[in-house]
Amino acid sequence: MPLREGEVYGEITEASLKYLLERQGVKRADRQSMFAVDDEDMPGVAKLPADWSFFMVSGETVQRLARGIGDTNKLYMDNAYAANSIWGRVLLPPASLCWTQTVNGASEGFPGCHTIWRGVEWELEQPLFAGELFKSRTYLTDARIIDSDFAGGEAAAATQDYETETFDGAERYIGSYRTFWHRFSRGKAKEKSKYAGQERHVWADDELEEVWAEYDEFNLKNRRGAEPLWWEDVHEGDEVPHIIKGPLTLTSKIAFEMWAGAFGWFVGHELARKLWRKKPNLPIRNEENVPEPPVAIHWTNERCEKYLGMPGAYEAGFERMNWFTQLLMSWMGDKGMIRKVSLQFRGFHWQGDAVRLFATVTGKRVEDGRRLVDLDIWTMSHPRGDRTTEGKAVVQLPGRDDDRPVWTPADLEAARRA
Repeated sequence: MPLREGEVYGEITEASLKYLLERQGVKRADRQSMFAVDDEDMPGVAKLPADWSFFMVSGETVQRLARGIGDTNKLYMDNAYAANSIWGRVLLPPASLCWTQTVNGASEGFPGCHTIWRGVEWELEQPLFAGELFKSRTYLTDARIIDSDFAGGEAAAATQDYETETFDGAERYIGSYRTFWHRFSRGKAKEKSKYAGQERHVWADDELEEVWAEYDEFNLKNRRGAEPLWWEDVHEGDEVPHIIKGPLTLTSKIAFEMWAGAFGWFVGHELARKLWRKKPNLPIRNEENVPEPPVAIHWTNERCEKYLGMPGAYEAGFERMNWFTQLLMSWMGDKGMIRKVSLQFRGFHWQGDAVRLFATVTGKRVEDGRRLVDLDIWTMSHPRGDRTTEGKAVVQLPGRDDDRPVWTPADLEAARRA
């Protein structure tokens, strides 16, 4: 889309804000370029109704996603195991609700400006199953211009907030997903150079051995699986066994980003040419001066240094969000269910960083017959020791005196009546 009157490529302007706010509150089913598959590329495929966006993940694709996260939970990876669990079939990782969104702050508004994810909130009323059809619509809830030291000072940045409502094929409510984004001029951020003093860590072999030992001691051993975690056995102040991720590499990031295959911005050759024709203001230029999508900035240290003045490439918030579901699912076991998560992304994980994820129980309650546990959750970069995420979670656990699953077909009936 060409620039409209008053817009300046790569700058935060009142004109761009005005055009963006024309879409505020409009529920949108059309997937924007970051998430779309062009109908012209799929001749003969039946077109679905345009008033909803439809989303489905096969069991095989769930396994690719789980491997991309590094989470080999049997509820995702083992068809027979999942069939014999309380769920009866393969689950999607709960944070997969994020891919029902149709548009976000990275895919529209303020042409040529960079996007950083500020935070996310999501809640689930029903579990997500492999092979199930979901339908969703996303709408802009707010956008405004703000001051930002990181982006260069007064009126130098903008925020964009979105909400996605997701239903199953019978229009039963599945959950809501809300995202909060920060937009700014790449050039001004580079001039400000907020992170100029930080350097990427170069690992010694003995340091790596300590990380590998931590994987063995925590990530691989602390998987409750079929053994229930009873609500009565959880107490305020309990610490969830932490997990570690990284050190982050280009390969680990690509493994996560490509779980769904080539679509949206993740295309090359003829399809990339078609994308640039449709979205001439979208790409950045790589080291060879060839257009690439903005998400490519996550993949090389040189691009982050060149465009943003950052010390290196950084991991995507989608990946961090899925790590938290691994932390909680490993602790709860098969009979627990994540109901709500909220995260504030306070810092970056540079390429080469390791990341530890933590959680502590802050309370427990019974609400509408559900035995709920409240937790504080956060991340710490390693070895820099920065607290990079602040968040909260609510999970549902089974009770010793009432061993019914946390989710049953009766929940479907309640959702239908609602």
